[in-house]
Amino acid sequence: MSRQQTILLVDPDDRARSLLATQLEPLELRVLQAPDGATASAFLKDAAVRVMVTELYLPVQEAACLVEEARRADPGREVRIIAHTHRSLDADREWALRAGADAYLIKPTRAPRVRYVVGRLLSSPSVVPTPSSSGPLLRRDSLDAALADIEHGRLGQSSCIVFGRAWWQSLPASERVRYRSRARAVHVSLRSDSQIGNHYVEVRGRVRPDLGLATEQPESPYRR
Repeated sequence: MSRQQTILLVDPDDRARSLLATQLEPLELRVLQAPDGATASAFLKDAAVRVMVTELYLPVQEAACLVEEARRADPGREVRIIAHTHRSLDADREWALRAGADAYLIKPTRAPRVRYVVGRLLSSPSVVPTPSSSGPLLRRDSLDAALADIEHGRLGQSSCIVFGRAWWQSLPASERVRYRSRARAVHVSLRSDSQIGNHYVEVRGRVRPDLGLATEQPESPYRR
């Protein structure tokens, strides 16, 4: 690979970024590292980044928002994006791909796999995915508000609602039953997550068919 090609590694974990940089050394790339979305956004504006590898959940800014920002900031720019995360749920994968990621890898990922995916993205013709017009991620200030939007047809084809685990566990059992009943009626799944703040809920929609590496199954020891 040419030394002029630049890759941006975005992860709040210093060790994870260092490991990725080491795994990519044989490709002879210029490597930039960012611990959060704000730093990554600055690199995307000022550097000729060809590939960005980003953790799915970042401090302050969600990675899917970072993916969307990279796609929308300059629609003609050919930045290839890899979501790289411990999360293996379909809802997380759909969220990232719908936002415009080209590929999805689950940690821990072996060095040959990382190099293969990055190399393929660098060498293949760039087809820049366009984020869905309905958006990969919608936020509501309560589970009631999210369910009401879906029940009244204001949110289309929503497949998963995610909310704070601590808040969910604090609810009386009767309230949980009521929410689950409403969700079943509109074919929506409910999921609590300790990494989601208790002051809002996330509505994640179905993913459209994606091109290239977005259609490949991630390789991970947890999926053998």
